[in-house]
Amino acid sequence: MQPESILDIRTDNETILAARSRPVTRENQIYLAIVLVGSENAAEIEEGVAILEEIAKDTDHSEDVRIAVYYLALAHARLQNYDRSTKILDALLSVEPANLQASELRKVVQKKMKKEALLGLGLVGGAAALIGGIVIAGFAFKK
Repeated sequence: MQPESILDIRTDNETILAARSRPVTRENQIYLAIVLVGSENAAEIEEGVAILEEIAKDTDHSEDVRIAVYYLALAHARLQNYDRSTKILDALLSVEPANLQASELRKVVQKKMKKEALLGLGLVGGAAALIGGIVIAGFAFKK
């Protein structure tokens, strides 16, 4: 089964354990962070974020920074921090406007934000209708 979007890709526990067992090198830390971003466990995604933030601070390795920034945006989107993800992607796209990967992720994040906003409005509307129904029923029983 194909994932619906990049946000749906998951990393299995075996892969995470294998990544953790690698010797500590810059390349292996990047790999570990990317693998953790794919975890279903929010704490592991947060661990990936912490590693990626450290990598992104090292401006001597620009390709590593670009990778780290992209996966930071992906991690924040997976944690449903859509505003943070969008800001990171906007910053990346301001430096690399032709970055198709970042551009596509931004579209996915924006779509997810809109979907959740509509869902939130639906829940608020449903709650208002429920409360209105209870109030009306209360008045009907009072008579």
